[in-house]
Amino acid sequence: MTYQAATDWLFEQLPMFQRQGPAAYKANLEGTWYVLEKLGRPDLHLENVIHVAGTNGKGSVCTAISHALTETGFRVGLFTSPHLVDFRERMRVCGETPSEEWVVLFIERLQAEIPSWSYRPSFFELTFGMALMWFVEQQTEVVVLETGMGGRLDSTNIFPRPLVTAITNIGLDHQEFLGSDIRAIAKEKAGILKDGVPVVLGRMRPEVQSVILAHALRTVSEMHYAEPALSLSSDEGPFWGENQATASKVLEVLQNQLGWSEWNPPKQAELHRTGHLGRWNWLKPAASGARVLVDCAHNVDGLSRTMQAIQAEPADQLHVVLGVVVDKSLDFLWDILPQDAMYYWCAADIPRALSSSELQIQAGERGFIGRTYPSVLEAFHQAKSASGQRDLVVVLGSIFVAAEVLTADQ
Repeated sequence: MTYQAATDWLFEQLPMFQRQGPAAYKANLEGTWYVLEKLGRPDLHLENVIHVAGTNGKGSVCTAISHALTETGFRVGLFTSPHLVDFRERMRVCGETPSEEWVVLFIERLQAEIPSWSYRPSFFELTFGMALMWFVEQQTEVVVLETGMGGRLDSTNIFPRPLVTAITNIGLDHQEFLGSDIRAIAKEKAGILKDGVPVVLGRMRPEVQSVILAHALRTVSEMHYAEPALSLSSDEGPFWGENQATASKVLEVLQNQLGWSEWNPPKQAELHRTGHLGRWNWLKPAASGARVLVDCAHNVDGLSRTMQAIQAEPADQLHVVLGVVVDKSLDFLWDILPQDAMYYWCAADIPRALSSSELQIQAGERGFIGRTYPSVLEAFHQAKSASGQRDLVVVLGSIFVAAEVLTADQ
């Protein structure tokens, strides 16, 4: 079996939320426990865990923490989602992914065993179990886990006593699963707090912070607040300064928690997020000289701040390549996007994608003008071809739109 065939089987056979939407969502941890039991409980061999939740920024925080610990000499496992270019991005040890051969062997084992299982696992449940197996095999000393969605019922929430938990910026997203208002969503995120385990809070709304504080009082979790960001410049994106500050505080708490008196965690300004694709991701310029940016912000808070930062960038004309998913309301989108940009409507190659023609209709009803394209790459190439030297080309919307562009850019 080739690596491509193995990953194709994984995507096609198992429910996957990012591709199928609500039908793949599992509102409990029973499936996760079932998979871990079938895999021999790899979680029992991983003692030092850092668990991070949030709406925006959690992946960047996890990546920064992982880099810092790796550079100090620890063997660090990092679990993030979703992947954008290669499935193996979801599981790294000291920055390295498992080999294609390792993935093939693991999936061949699953193909032989899953038909006899009494439960059909989701893509995320199985991928999480696979990552833990990889971390155990690689003898990791610390594991950094990014929550997939929510917190309380997320597969990553199975460790009873992590070293430290952290919650980044919380906004409105996945309301159909997490709750219709910001306080309900905050309650779900706070579900990663554990009895007596310290928690670090990033910058967030006061009403959100109060929900988490109330939960921390019940779990007797010592609260730590990230310091103010050193810089809010857009060089690394509108969220990076805050995420950098949150990661820095996690490392400080971790040092105290483990009593690593001989270890001096890196300063806030020294942290980086290299390798975290699709977040304020600059690509090589177009042939015209126009700059090209990919950012997969897709909820109200994320997209609002991303667009503010984009509009602060010097450009004669903004070219926006945009594709979205069918099961999300787009009402917020039209209040955020600028009407004077040139739009290139497209749809990612996934079942959940909203057709480019339907996207054009909804946009046209609100005064937005653009053309439809049969694929993401055709829209992207046309945007670059139409750009001038001082223009800015931006790819926005669905994570899978960003993924197709990034894959082609490799």
